[in-house]
Amino acid sequence: MVPELRAEAARGTGWDDTTPPSDGWTPVALPDSWATRWPGFDGVVWYRLTWEQPAPVTETGLLLHYLNMAGEVSLNGTTIWRDRSLIEPLTRAWNSPRYWLLDAPQLRAGTNTLLVRVSGLSAYQAGLGPVSLGAPALMQAEFGREQLMRRDLQVFGLATSAAVSAFFAAWWLLRRRETAYGWFAAMSVLWLLFGYNQIATSPWPFASNHSWQALNTSLLLFFSVSYGVFVLRFAGRRLPRLEIAAFAVAAVGVLDLWFAGTANLPTHRAIWTLVGGLTIIVVNSSGIFHALRHRGSPMRSLAPFMAVSALTGAHDLLVFTQVIDSNIYYTTMSSYVLLLGMALTQAGRFVQSLRRIENFNTELIEEVNAAKAELASTLAQQHALELAHARIGERVALVSDLHDGLGGMLVGSIATLERTPEHLSAPQLLAMLKSLRDDLRLIIDATGRDDGARALGELLAPLRYRSAQLLDANGIDCRWKVSGIDTLELAPSQSLDLMRFLQEALTNVLKHSAGRRVDVTVARAGAELQLSVRDDGRGFAVDGVSGGAGLRNLRARARRLGAQLQLQSRPGETQVVLRMPLGGAAVT
Repeated sequence: MVPELRAEAARGTGWDDTTPPSDGWTPVALPDSWATRWPGFDGVVWYRLTWEQPAPVTETGLLLHYLNMAGEVSLNGTTIWRDRSLIEPLTRAWNSPRYWLLDAPQLRAGTNTLLVRVSGLSAYQAGLGPVSLGAPALMQAEFGREQLMRRDLQVFGLATSAAVSAFFAAWWLLRRRETAYGWFAAMSVLWLLFGYNQIATSPWPFASNHSWQALNTSLLLFFSVSYGVFVLRFAGRRLPRLEIAAFAVAAVGVLDLWFAGTANLPTHRAIWTLVGGLTIIVVNSSGIFHALRHRGSPMRSLAPFMAVSALTGAHDLLVFTQVIDSNIYYTTMSSYVLLLGMALTQAGRFVQSLRRIENFNTELIEEVNAAKAELASTLAQQHALELAHARIGERVALVSDLHDGLGGMLVGSIATLERTPEHLSAPQLLAMLKSLRDDLRLIIDATGRDDGARALGELLAPLRYRSAQLLDANGIDCRWKVSGIDTLELAPSQSLDLMRFLQEALTNVLKHSAGRRVDVTVARAGAELQLSVRDDGRGFAVDGVSGGAGLRNLRARARRLGAQLQLQSRPGETQVVLRMPLGGAAVT
């Protein structure tokens, strides 16, 4: 059977009261806030609770849900609990439930008296909360529920706010253009500082609870405006004039709170608390309305959580104005609901981003495959063109070799036959035909296989012998000067181009110069190979000659060799000079 508690209250005479008054006791119902009974009273109020404890005395649980702000509790004349500071700065025990397990000799059969001394400030709902007696197990369970609502959930909400504010602050630092996250981090920090009021047990660093409440209300004002700016940014909107005006009003409110004076602060605090609370409700309502009007708005995912915030905010305003008889505030506990909404919203955005990435990857793969197919087709066409070009190049090179080599030999042989046909014997004719055969074999070997590098001097000897015979037979004195090439090795293609270059230059002398002497120089000068063919013929105008097949072949071979070609000509002297850098040519 639960004993019936009878509660009475009496005002003390000063902050330092140590004994209750002997008269002036008034019956009260718990929870009690003395501001309605003794308006404007700041100080000590004594509460006396009595009940009849049946015999025999058994263990009984005593639960004091809260008192506001600081207090001392004694049972049957024995102090069982006392707050650290019973004068300003008062210990803030208003959200701290207390539980005791009572037994003899604390508890006695018959009348028991629980005396509670409460030190408080009228402006902040000073008084005593419910007091419960009953079976220890039941009281312990109820104490756990009270501890959960008044302390644990508040601490959890603040810890969540701290973690989320740090997360979104880091996010904003990494992505400065996402200003909504910056504002969310800022408002989370402000809410963290404001919500600390729910668990703070001291007004430190201030000397009074009045200064503490001025700070707390200032934080609420700036939080409400920051929350509004966050909602605007999250919805992708900016209202500069309204934002500046809101911050200006908040700044005015803060100045008013700090300069109002102790006597006027409670009234000013009540006004500005209502302003901040109503601003939060308006912001939540506007966000929900915007989400309903705009189907594609990001506020749609946040709207249900804003509705919870709006409801808890309305409840707490009613508690603050004492329309609801309670001192439990839910906004701090519900703050993590809004944070959960932000987390789910960002998770949704992340999933959408992943889907876009997956779709992009699929489209990219398709485009890459299409590009690969197109590239393969283009490469096939290019390969076909390169093959055709190579065939044409081979034909041109073959024609050039036939012209420069075999053609030159034929021209020389024809010239010999035309000059002294009656003096040519059968062995001489046979030698001429063998020379033509050897030259043809050189062309076939050069175009048909690549036997590796050979010394340039070794390759030059047969050409030197044949060309000297041809020129001598036609009355042209051919003199050679060769130096530094006996151990010089070149690639077969380079060697062939050099041989053909000399053949073409000597053939031009034989066909066009009408000279009597030609000087040929093949010499290595450092990292350069120099070829020179100089004759004493009639010459030609270099600037005015576009060149026949012979000159074109000379220029083409010079380009392939990466060499510099110089032509100089005047009556009595014509000189063709080729300068080829040797690069990585091997020297044995």
